[in-house]
Amino acid sequence: MKNSFIILFYLGFTSLLIGQGTPEISTVKKELQQKLVDTAKVTIHLNIADLYLKKSNIDSALVNLNKALKFAEKANDQSKIAEVKNKVGFYYEKTGRYKEALENYNESLSIFEKLNNSKKIAEIFNSLGYLYSKLYAEDKAIQNYFKSLSINKEISNEKGVASNYTNIGNLYYEEENYDLAEKYFRDALVIYERLKDKHGISSAYTNIANALADHGEVSEALEYYKKSIAIEQKLNDRYGIAINYNNIGDSYINLKQFKEAKEYLNKAMKIADSLGEKDLQAIVLLNISDVENKQKRFQSAIYAARESYAIADLIGNLDYKSENLLQASIAYEGLGDNVLALKRLKEYTAIKDSLLKLDRAKKIKLFNALNELEKSQYTITDLSKTSEKTQLKYEKEKKYTHFLIIAIVVFAFLLILLIHQNTSKRKAFNLLEFKNYQVHKMKDELHEQSEKLKQVNSTKDKFFSIIAHDLKNPFNSIAGFTDLLIENNDKYDETKRLKFFKIIKGSTAKVSSLLDNLLIWANSQSGNLKFNPKKIDLMKQVTDVVSFLEIQAINKDIAIFNKVEKNIFVKADENMLDTILRNLISNAIKFTEAKGEINIYSVLKNDFVEITVKDNGIGISASEIEAIFSVNEISSSLGTSNEQGSGLGLILCRDFVESHGGKIWVGSKVNQGSEFKFTLPIWRETL
Repeated sequence: MKNSFIILFYLGFTSLLIGQGTPEISTVKKELQQKLVDTAKVTIHLNIADLYLKKSNIDSALVNLNKALKFAEKANDQSKIAEVKNKVGFYYEKTGRYKEALENYNESLSIFEKLNNSKKIAEIFNSLGYLYSKLYAEDKAIQNYFKSLSINKEISNEKGVASNYTNIGNLYYEEENYDLAEKYFRDALVIYERLKDKHGISSAYTNIANALADHGEVSEALEYYKKSIAIEQKLNDRYGIAINYNNIGDSYINLKQFKEAKEYLNKAMKIADSLGEKDLQAIVLLNISDVENKQKRFQSAIYAARESYAIADLIGNLDYKSENLLQASIAYEGLGDNVLALKRLKEYTAIKDSLLKLDRAKKIKLFNALNELEKSQYTITDLSKTSEKTQLKYEKEKKYTHFLIIAIVVFAFLLILLIHQNTSKRKAFNLLEFKNYQVHKMKDELHEQSEKLKQVNSTKDKFFSIIAHDLKNPFNSIAGFTDLLIENNDKYDETKRLKFFKIIKGSTAKVSSLLDNLLIWANSQSGNLKFNPKKIDLMKQVTDVVSFLEIQAINKDIAIFNKVEKNIFVKADENMLDTILRNLISNAIKFTEAKGEINIYSVLKNDFVEITVKDNGIGISASEIEAIFSVNEISSSLGTSNEQGSGLGLILCRDFVESHGGKIWVGSKVNQGSEFKFTLPIWRETL
């Protein structure tokens, strides 16, 4: 599984904001009490904030960053203000508030540009590149990475260049362009080897191995993982060793060498447990579950998936949760427990759909935030350009006598520009690849949404047309006969008034039934109707519904026989099952002639029970059967005693039966009767 490879790389200057080997918080706070100069207090508060960020104490980190900013502004030290803004940007980046992160990074960048601090400018461009990659703006990300790379090369900052190469490689890796990813990871490796930076070399080996493994070159990838481990063992970097063990295990899974895979995954798990690294524990257990499934050790696979799922739930990682549900589904299917396999598969699908919706909502939110930032940035750029033009005019007037020198400079600039354009072609090609990928993805999503919207609008128009028509008749009857009673009450005898009251009561019942179904259907479509399955005695439920509808049957002299077997328990939502039975039996009464009969019986079939509602009524034609459960073909027909209906009841039946994992269908012959059948899962006692 590709997602189980863990990327190990330096994020560049952003990750260096939190220093290594800093003293404890209490020690730094004591030092703070001894300092009187505001600029010294700024530095100490920044160090305290770094320590809190390192310990994931986010709130305390922000408190100290605000104090640092206050002292920097009090001292009017622009360099310190820019430094604090830079770290505030990192804080917001770490907490997922990307809009605020961009604002602070840009403010810090503006100050450092005025101070002409090239190293800090390169650092912030690198941070902006990483942040834009989080905002799904890969084109802006790579632009900022190349800006940082250009400056780092100019100032000969090799470590910065290596960091840029690593981040660019990771950007291509995330886009599954493994050839380019490997190229940049190898470029970073060359620099780290020249600098003798063991941490950098180790991370580069791991990154190269990941790119090779995902590109199918697994055997070569294993060699690089082992090189990385050899260095990390000398550095006593247990976390890095565990990551490489996990990736090696995943590689052996791809090679179908499951014994070796399990051996390395167990090593990774042992280290992850000792370090208490929850995220690492979750992914290693997920891989172990995958190995056990592939070796058909399904109980062990279920156990590993459960443990990984519990950790993923604790840290709030939906991706890991969904993958564990998929592994559990595979294991239950292997054990022959199709009910639990289907349940886990549905839960997996539900989380995947939820992630897709969250991802789309997040993209829209981040897109809007990015637009707002760009608008403000354009305003700043325009003001800057105006200032530059004024300054240029002044310089031209001042240096008019040096025209020849300026001409030479312009010529040199044009020459450099031509060289730069040649270099930019490669950059433009890379940007075009990103844009093309994004355009195709957005096009597919828009087409899918457009088709769904057309279908929803068509269904809505059809549905409301029928509802309006079916509500109109009973309301007209109620209004009409009420007016007759009011205006001619003295003229009508008791018998006639009673007749009118019965007509009004019948119309009221029709409206009530229609509105009940309409309300239930609306709730089900909006997602407000909760599905709450429990153990239900099927015979008792049928008896209760028949008792409720008995008056309708008596009025038409129709006999209803409940032949459902005793001691059959189904796993169903009580309200939904009540709605299904009520609509099917009510329809049978509606379309059965006087003195007819209705039979309700059940048959066990594997893990389901098949329930049948059979009548000897007027039946249904073949053309009507094809569209009877379709929302797009909702229609109403008069019963044998001119009873009215909306056709919505059968749509509810279909939706509710499918919510239980069952099926519903109908068999019928004109003038011979109909059989409506549906299935529900049998209740199984679980330990």
